Amino acid sequence: MSKPELPNLFNRYQESLNIFTKEFYDDLSDPLYFTHKYFLGWVDQNGNPSESSGKAFRPSIMMLINESLEGSDKNILPVAMSIELFHNFSLIHDDIEDKDEFRRNRETVWKIWGEEAGIISGNSMHALASKALDSVETNNDYKLIELRKLVNETCIEVIEGQYLDIDFEKRKEISLDDYLEMIEKKTGALIKTSVILGSILKDSSKDSLDAFSEIGKSFGHMFQIKDDVLGIWGDDKFGKPIGSDILKKKKSFPILKLFQSSDKIDKKNINMIFSKEQISENDKNKILKMMEKYNIKSYCDSILSEKYNYTKKLIISLSIKDSYKSILEETNYFLMHRTK
Repeated sequence: MSKPELPNLFNRYQESLNIFTKEFYDDLSDPLYFTHKYFLGWVDQNGNPSESSGKAFRPSIMMLINESLEGSDKNILPVAMSIELFHNFSLIHDDIEDKDEFRRNRETVWKIWGEEAGIISGNSMHALASKALDSVETNNDYKLIELRKLVNETCIEVIEGQYLDIDFEKRKEISLDDYLEMIEKKTGALIKTSVILGSILKDSSKDSLDAFSEIGKSFGHMFQIKDDVLGIWGDDKFGKPIGSDILKKKKSFPILKLFQSSDKIDKKNINMIFSKEQISENDKNKILKMMEKYNIKSYCDSILSEKYNYTKKLIISLSIKDSYKSILEETNYFLMHRTK
C-alpha cells in the first residue's frame, strides 16, 4: 500500500447515502434547509448544483462493519444518515467556535449567512439527525432503545469535548492526557459509535462489540492526532499551510508536546509567543524551529505508528472475512498517512 486513499468500497456507500439523504431533504421546503444543502456540498451559495460533499467517513465505517457481519439491514441507511447529519451539525458549530472561514475549499455557513444563521442551521441539522432515527423499523424495541441511547450519549460526549476544546484555549497548562480525553470525546466518540452501531444492528456478541469498540476508539485518536500534525506540517494545496495551527494559537497535540518537552528558557519564549494577541510569521517560525529542536514531529509520528500497529492487531483478530479485514486495514493505513 502506498497511496493514502480511502478504499473504493467507501465510494459506493457514499453514493447510496447521498441518494437516500437527498430524498429525505426533498420533503423539506423551508428556506432554512438551503444552508444544509450548501454545507452538505449539493449546491453552491447561489443554489447551483455542486459536488463538494465530504468523505462520509463515519457512516461508511458503520455500513462496512454491518456488511462485514453479513448484515443487509434495511435500517442501515437511516442510521447512517443520522450519523452523517450529526457529524455535519457539529462541524457547522465548530466553524463558528473556531472562527474558521473556509471548509472543503468553500466559505463556511456562518461566514456567508452570519453566526446566528449558522447556529440555527447547526441546531436544525442536529434535530434532523435525531428525526432520521424515526425511520428505523424493528420488532425489537430493546434494540431501538439501545440505538437511541447510544446516539444520545454520543451527542453529549461530542458537545462535552467541544466545550473542553474551548476551555483549553483559556488554560495555560494542559497535559497530554487531558488532551487525549478531549479528543476521545470531540472526535473519537462519533467514530467509535459508528463502528459500534454497525455491529449492534447485526446483534453482535459482546466480544465482537468490544473489539469493534476498541478499533473505533483507536481510529478516533489517529484521526485527530493526524489532523493536528497536518495543522503544523500541512500543505497549502490541501488548505493546511505549514504552521496554520500555530497562527491560530491552537493547543493541539504537537504544541502541547512542545510545552511538555521544552526547557525553562524555551518554555518562557513559547508562553510569551502564545500570550500575544496575534502571532506573527516570525513567531510561527520560532515555534517551528523549537519543534524541530525537540523532535516533536518524530514523536507524533511514533504515536501514530503505535496506534496503527495496535489497531492492525485488533483487525486481524476479528471474526470476519479477509476481504473486509483488508478494507479496514486500508482505512487504518489511510488514517495514518493521509495528507488532508
